[in-house]
Amino acid sequence: MAVGCKHQSMVLNGVDYSQPIESVIQPKEDGTVIDKRYGLEFNILPLQYAETQDSSVVTTQQVRFIRGESGFYYLTAPTYHHVYVMAPEKNSLQLEKKYELGESGIEEPAFNQREDFIQLVDRANGQRFRLTSEEITKEEVEMTQQEDQ
Repeated sequence: MAVGCKHQSMVLNGVDYSQPIESVIQPKEDGTVIDKRYGLEFNILPLQYAETQDSSVVTTQQVRFIRGESGFYYLTAPTYHHVYVMAPEKNSLQLEKKYELGESGIEEPAFNQREDFIQLVDRANGQRFRLTSEEITKEEVEMTQQEDQ
């Protein structure tokens, strides 16, 4: 005979959901993105439609994403004009924020996990952005000039 217990509330605090490194995945022909390392599967076509107004065929060779400390996923792809901040829900990823990256978009994106934010770097031109679930800020890159001697 099974004995049931009253449902008790339990909360585990201080959970860190962050991935140490970004995932770079090539979508399948139907738009499915499967990250076996972190156990995540979704379809890129709704994001692609938001970027290009076309979801008839997959137009990107790679999708880049990383999960931050608070559990949000940050997603983009080469030539995309936005970073999508997605909240995990039951059997779905829900759009939390959509950050614009400028008119020209991002050519060679790369995500880095930092202590209290996600860094997005465009490896083509060195632009850097700090991302949180609340805001995006452009990092100023200090350039040093060497004088000819």
